[in-house]
Parts: sequence; structure tokens; C-alpha cells
Amino acid sequence: MKKSIFFSLLAGAALLCGCATEYKLGTTLAPELCDVYVPTVLNESGQPEAARHLTRELHKEIRREGTLRIVPEELAATRLDVVITSYEQEAVTYNKDSTQDPNRYRMYLTARVRFAKIGRNGQPDEVLFERSSVRGDETFDGGSQSLAFKLRCLPEVAKDLSETIVDACVGAW
Repeated sequence: MKKSIFFSLLAGAALLCGCATEYKLGTTLAPELCDVYVPTVLNESGQPEAARHLTRELHKEIRREGTLRIVPEELAATRLDVVITSYEQEAVTYNKDSTQDPNRYRMYLTARVRFAKIGRNGQPDEVLFERSSVRGDETFDGGSQSLAFKLRCLPEVAKDLSETIVDACVGAW
């Protein structure tokens, strides 16, 4: 009798743990606001290709996440405007033989983000999420002047930034 109670409790606990690990909170965004227009990302950073990579990664992340749907502007309920404001890199590790010679860097892309419900019939837009600074980062190996390493890292930092932006939009009140 004690064994069957023990195994029943154990099975119930396993089932509960399994359900808990698959639980997803979902979005706080109203369903009628999920159709979004995403214009091309603007680039004020001076880093060539940054806007192209971030635009592509935003589209991929929106499709992957599944809450928002990208639609033409005339069909959209919301609009996501993104402006890349800075590109930075900093040395994070140096060669063991020379403290003057970095061998690993962290790249940052920072953007200004505005996600708003589009105003209709003369009504102003209603801002759902707005930040003057949202940052993505990624680490890469190579010399500071190594263009090949920077270009390989740029899609990764754009991906990190796009995930942060989409999460913020989906969680907008």
C-alpha cells in the first residue's frame, strides 16, 4: 500500500514537473494589435550593413516568436520603428604574451525603438513600448581592424538585439 502511494506521488510530481517546464506565459499584447508594419531599420551608427542585418533579423525573430505578424502598412494595427544609434566594440581579452594586443572583442549595437498602435481617423499613435536605448551584444575573436571578423559577428549581434526588441514588443501593455 505504501509503495503504491509513493509511486503515485512520484508519478504526479513527474507529471507536474513536465507541465511546468513546458509552460509559456505568452503575450500581454492584445490580439488585435498583433498585425505589425516594420519599415526598414534606419542606421545612424556609421557601421555599414548594420541596418540590413538588423532588418533581416527582426523579420526572422518576429516569424520565429509567432505572436506578431508582419503586414503592409495599410493593414497594420501597430508599427515598429527602429533606428540603430551606435556601434561599439571593446577589447575583452588580450594575448597572454602582450597586454597591448587584444584577441577577443565584444561588439554592441544600440537602437532607439518605438512600438506604437497606429492612430486612425486623425487620432495620434498610442505608444505601447518606447526606449531610447536597447542594446544587443556578441563576442568575437580577431584583431580590432579585422573586417572579416566584424562582418561575421554583425549578424549575431543583430540577432541578439532583434530578440530583445521583439520580446519587449510582445510584452508591451
